[in-house]
Amino acid sequence: MLRDKMDLDENVETNDRVTEVRKLSFIDILVPVLTLITIVNCVVILILVMNIGRKVNGLEQRLLLLEKKELYEEYEAVRKETSTELPDSENFSEVSEVADTVAVAELEDTYQWNGSEDRTADIRRVYLTFDDGPSTNTDRILDILAQYGVKATFFVIGKNGYTEQYQRIVKEGHTLGMHSYSHRYGEIYASLDAYKEDLTKLHDFLYELTGEDCNIVRFPGGSSNTISKVNMQELIHYLNQENMIYFDWNVSSGDASGENKNANQIAQNVLAQIDKYNNVVILFHDAAGKSTTVDALSEIIETILASDNTVILPISEDTAKVQHLHD
Repeated sequence: MLRDKMDLDENVETNDRVTEVRKLSFIDILVPVLTLITIVNCVVILILVMNIGRKVNGLEQRLLLLEKKELYEEYEAVRKETSTELPDSENFSEVSEVADTVAVAELEDTYQWNGSEDRTADIRRVYLTFDDGPSTNTDRILDILAQYGVKATFFVIGKNGYTEQYQRIVKEGHTLGMHSYSHRYGEIYASLDAYKEDLTKLHDFLYELTGEDCNIVRFPGGSSNTISKVNMQELIHYLNQENMIYFDWNVSSGDASGENKNANQIAQNVLAQIDKYNNVVILFHDAAGKSTTVDALSEIIETILASDNTVILPISEDTAKVQHLHD
């Protein structure tokens, strides 16, 4: 009888130990699982917050530009109604420039090129072009181009403090093209003489810094811009007289928009359009706020280089002309 009781107590004790071990094993598993779930949730929340922040920032920038554009349009309406010259203060000059920039960005992102092109060659020629530089991103762009051994075209403007970047563009075999000196649409496109003065100033500025006698041009906003107060045909005729060649684009990266597109969006914008043409001129922007453009370059270049019968070249006088308008 005593023996049976001892066996029973021993069995109870054994069962208690087994239960305790099971409890410990369950806790040992549960704690890491809960910790992992917590970490995953934190990462997801962090990503969502960062995305929301970027979207809010993009919306704020867009709203600011639209507000300034509306202010400028209101100013123009009052000026026309009264038929008097209102003071062209620095404030309204800045507002005008912002309004023009918004209009041009919308055009650059949506313009569909339907011009003729050279389809006689079996090789597709791709031209990477960068407007508005140099900037704090120029060296990064040049580093990536050097990494893949490809050449591009830089349609630059006049800026102080970027001597090394202008010189590096030429030294590394890229095409140094002219965009405008001031990049102020209201001034450049005020008249034919104003355009001549601005372009000549840029030409001389670049020649002094680099020794390059530039003759490749891109109009600010493209030849199809709706900002110019002078007939664009007059400007095209002037360039022809000066033996200068202008180039527009037939593929836009979409990076002109104030929406701050991410690198994947920019890459897809470009790669989805390349197969349409044998001579592909891609529009990018080299500006301080365009870091995602730089981030997209490697994917774009690698995909192009991996394509059959496709090369990446800098624009030259012999390049098939991609132009929205013709003389």
